[in-house]
Amino acid sequence: MNDTLKERLGLFGQHGYDRSLVGMEVLEAEGGRARARLPVGEPVQNLGGALHGGAVATLVDVVGTLAIMTADREGRPGVSTDLNVSWFSPAPGDSTVLVEATVLKSGRTLAFVQVDIRREKDGVLVAQGRMTKFLS
Repeated sequence: MNDTLKERLGLFGQHGYDRSLVGMEVLEAEGGRARARLPVGEPVQNLGGALHGGAVATLVDVVGTLAIMTADREGRPGVSTDLNVSWFSPAPGDSTVLVEATVLKSGRTLAFVQVDIRREKDGVLVAQGRMTKFLS
């Protein structure tokens, strides 16, 4: 992990909308991959006490961006042009999710990433997202 990425990670959870994912731990971020872990605490729960769909989309964006930054020679985070998510299973409030992002392609101006979110205790796929970023 390069110094710029380490510096940006040090600010994680302290600025802007990223505060909603307080408690997220980045496990790995290098070579076009990023892995993170998030307890499904009250700040990311829906009214039913499970992981909120908006939090899932945010995880796709944040962890996907980390993976893209590690794949890009200049470490550019880019700007999202497309993000989609499919939900498969709930992640209840007493659980933890593992988030794994893999860059599918990173070019001169566009990068594509896939993000899987699984329940930590049993590996069940909670959601899967894809995102495209414009690298300016």
